[in-house]
Amino acid sequence: MDESKRQLWEGRFEEQANSGMTVDTWCAEKQISKHTFYYWKQRIRKEKMEPIEKNTTTPLFAKLEMPVASDERITEAGLIIRWRGFELILSDHRDISLATQFIRQLSQS
Repeated sequence: MDESKRQLWEGRFEEQANSGMTVDTWCAEKQISKHTFYYWKQRIRKEKMEPIEKNTTTPLFAKLEMPVASDERITEAGLIIRWRGFELILSDHRDISLATQFIRQLSQS
């Protein structure tokens, strides 16, 4: 991909994100079709991921900090995720980022 085109579109993505407008509204104002906007967003995202995928010969891991184990089980869990022998228990809704990391890592394995 041409570097100048990539920079142009990355600038547009940043401008849209900082505008406070929805993609629909921003695209209409800039006279850019939504299809074109999302096409370039996906193309650039894939291009950024390709070097990682091509150069990776071993699995990628993310460190997840786990609480110290105790004999007491959490009795009021807001969310329990069980998958492939792993279990994640969230009692506080503010831990959603941990759940997101957990699901992302397990889906890539």
